[in-house]
Amino acid sequence: MRFILFFITIVILSCSTMTTVYADNAKSDNIIEAAPHYQPPAADLLPRRREAGLADDSSGTTQRGVSRGVSRGVSRGVSRGVSRGVSRGVSRGVSRGVSRGVSRGQNDAEETIILLPALLAPLSPKHTGLSSQPQPVLYWYLSDPWPESIEFVLNDSQQIEPIVEVSLKTPDGGWQRGVHAISLVDYGVSLKPDTEYEWFVSIVLDETQRSGDMVASATIAHAPLSATLTQQQNHTDKQYAFYARHGYWYDSITSISRLIATNPDNALLHQHRAALIEQVGMPKVAVYDTKLGQ
Repeated sequence: MRFILFFITIVILSCSTMTTVYADNAKSDNIIEAAPHYQPPAADLLPRRREAGLADDSSGTTQRGVSRGVSRGVSRGVSRGVSRGVSRGVSRGVSRGVSRGVSRGQNDAEETIILLPALLAPLSPKHTGLSSQPQPVLYWYLSDPWPESIEFVLNDSQQIEPIVEVSLKTPDGGWQRGVHAISLVDYGVSLKPDTEYEWFVSIVLDETQRSGDMVASATIAHAPLSATLTQQQNHTDKQYAFYARHGYWYDSITSISRLIATNPDNALLHQHRAALIEQVGMPKVAVYDTKLGQ
């Protein structure tokens, strides 16, 4: 009789263990299935995003000074007028970008070298991302602390001069590693529909010599939701997944980032934002949320 009871107990415990394993596997599968999927609004879109940082240069300063000086000069030159900016940007980028990257005070013994962050990147797709809102929030990532100024610029493709060009308010204690936000509401700017805008975040090394800036940029366009999508959106619980599925990157990343801001310890939200960022080809940025989601 004791043997029979022992056998029955073993069977019950085995079934319970199998059920627990199955439940854990199902839970894992549900997390994978629940991850949002970003669907670009069209196929074969031109790449427009630019990340700032180093890949293989261990010291970094020379490569960063030259590449950022040239690219910043050309980009600013083109956006403000080819004849005015390209030659100036290239010549100043090459001649001055090296010294800016290597040292901020090579000729002044009292100044010291400041190490730049390894990566500065906009949270955006490679192509022009869509926003259903005329005053979206723009998110960007900083890989390492930075104690000094960061500049924000917003360009309208139909205008020569920037519509916003400001130094962002440096938080107490400086800029920390992580995801940061810029709201266009704070600057009283509204995007026009069907117009492409380019936005920049830049680490400014020298206010008087801008060719050595560390620059990251992306593009955005305002596209209001259709009546059908608006109706669907009103009946959707997981807003960030809805926006991602319909190609509205900026709405999706804003929705999930706001949830993270109010629930910073929610591992699933960090996993889902990491999944979105990974899908647009920024694995080094996604690592930040991946670790927080463990």
